[in-house]
Amino acid sequence: MTLHHRSRAANLAALAVTGIALSVAVSACSSSTPSTASATSKATARATATAKPSESTKPASGAVGAETPEQANAEVAKAITAQIAAAAVPGTKGKALREAAYVDQALAAATAQGKLVSTLTAAQKADLALSPTDPVVLAVSRSAAYPRVILAKATFAGSGSPALVTLVTPGADTAYRIASIARMLPSATVGKFDAVTAGSAPIGDASGLAVAPDALLAAYSAALAYPAPAAAEGPFTEDAFFAAVRKGAADQAASLGSAVTLKQTHAPAGVVAALRAATGQGAYVVAVIERKDSLTEKTANALTPSKAFTILSGKSVINKSAVLSTYEFVVFHIPASGKATVVAAAEQLYAASGT
Repeated sequence: MTLHHRSRAANLAALAVTGIALSVAVSACSSSTPSTASATSKATARATATAKPSESTKPASGAVGAETPEQANAEVAKAITAQIAAAAVPGTKGKALREAAYVDQALAAATAQGKLVSTLTAAQKADLALSPTDPVVLAVSRSAAYPRVILAKATFAGSGSPALVTLVTPGADTAYRIASIARMLPSATVGKFDAVTAGSAPIGDASGLAVAPDALLAAYSAALAYPAPAAAEGPFTEDAFFAAVRKGAADQAASLGSAVTLKQTHAPAGVVAALRAATGQGAYVVAVIERKDSLTEKTANALTPSKAFTILSGKSVINKSAVLSTYEFVVFHIPASGKATVVAAAEQLYAASGT
């Protein structure tokens, strides 16, 4: 098979953003909204996306946070320091640093990000690291039991855009590590939690909430598919990230033309954290969705893949099919009634294969 479709080569991996915290949603909200990978988004993001520190709201009597305010602040500072160190050493040399900073899907995403540094723009490289300046602890899990969770607000070093950072630890002998970094969407806000001294209760059976986390995650994931499913009333409001992912898939399919079939699936990959907010303010859920872009060449021609695809797969030519795997990190707000909304999101291509 000869190498054709070279005009479509760069499109093969175009749906995947090559930064763990670079959300396609923000850059695609509107023609007037700058990309979060750009330093020009700094003022806009700060002005329109906010996260408030926890305030006392009379939690259950005797409730105690998993960490004291001082301990929580120290753990967040330590995790951000580790993240900054890992971002400074991409590739295999940074393996130990990434393992000290991240866990689970966030580690897989950061590992891929380290491999793909050469594909990033200057603005994207500037936002690889978080800023160590003034992170804010928003919530900690309640009780001394494990696993424990800390939810914090931080900013990216390059653009100053706000992000929600989720730290987890499974036990007393394991340090907190980052399980999710999600960039806040324009105009998004995060409400109040119970004071850190009391901790935030787990969602549990989801009583008093508009929808259970698992049901919400399943519905949101299914609705993101391409080809798009039939329109249906869902338990969520379509947000900027949702719109951008759907548009990106449609644009990708159009650019590839009739010779290539694109199928995109989104499957729940787990709930990282699920904490109730202050009384009357619902709850917040940090979750991961796995996206798979499957491309099938229907002719006798071949595709020349993007640099990112080649780095992750080791293949420079695609004869029949390709699969790109991406983790999507999303933070939902579930109200007491009404529809859930996404307040922060990010995605990272982490694997690719082809034949």
